[in-house]
Formats: sequence, structure tokens, C-alpha cells
Amino acid sequence: MARDFDIIIWGATGFTGQLVARYLCSEFGVGDDVRWAIAGRNELKLGQLREQLASIDPSATGLPLLVADSHDSESLAALAKRTRVILTTVGPYAQYGSALVAACIEHGADYVDLTGETPFVHEMITRHHDAANKRGRRIVHCCGYDSM
Repeated sequence: MARDFDIIIWGATGFTGQLVARYLCSEFGVGDDVRWAIAGRNELKLGQLREQLASIDPSATGLPLLVADSHDSESLAALAKRTRVILTTVGPYAQYGSALVAACIEHGADYVDLTGETPFVHEMITRHHDAANKRGRRIVHCCGYDSM
């Protein structure tokens, strides 16, 4: 199934999300080999981040901004339907992550986070492993430096 993006950075305006966005912008540019977008709940902040990224790569002025909310299943489903991978920096994951994991599994996106919340990881494995495995979805936790 064709997707609009390879990666969506969810929580792009937070401290770690901005680091990830800067990295993707400097390493891959915008609109080249890796199709990516920034997402969060505040369109104004996303726009400000996009302006900052334009100083790294002028083509970032065309970087897609996606607005969604962690407590709105429909908006999370809309994100998952548009991408191959959602890389999330939105925590605490026990509070904000479960619905996104479910949306990714249901709508065909892989999920990556940087949580160090082992109870959350255990709960997601218990709740979603079989469905993710059956649908060929990858749920990858603990991908942040402090989680290694």
C-alpha cells in the first residue's frame, strides 16, 4: 500500500522531537529519498519548527505539518494511515502511547519510541504482540540513548 510518508515524527515540537527533526533535515533533506513529516497537536509550534528547519535546508519550507492529538483516536488513525513508520517522542508513554500503538497496528504503520517505561513496554507486548505479529507490524520500544 502506498503511503505519503516514510516517517512521521510525532511530538516534533518537544525537545527530543526537535533533535530528531533537525537530524532528518540535515542528513536527508526534505522531499528527497526519505519522505517525512512533522506532527504534533499545535500547528503554530509546528510552523515555527519548520521555519527553524529551513535554516538547515531551505526546502524545509515545504515540509508537511500534521496536527493530531494523543487522546483523539481518529486523528492518530489518520497519521498511521499516511506513513510507514511513526517515530514518537511523546511521553510519558503510559499516558500518551497506548492509543498510538493500537492505531499503528490497525492501520499498517510501524511504531518506534524512546521510552524507558518498562511497565508500558510490558503492557504493549501483552496487549498488542499477537495482533502486530499477525499483521506484520513492528513495535520497537526503547530506541533512545537513555533507554539503551
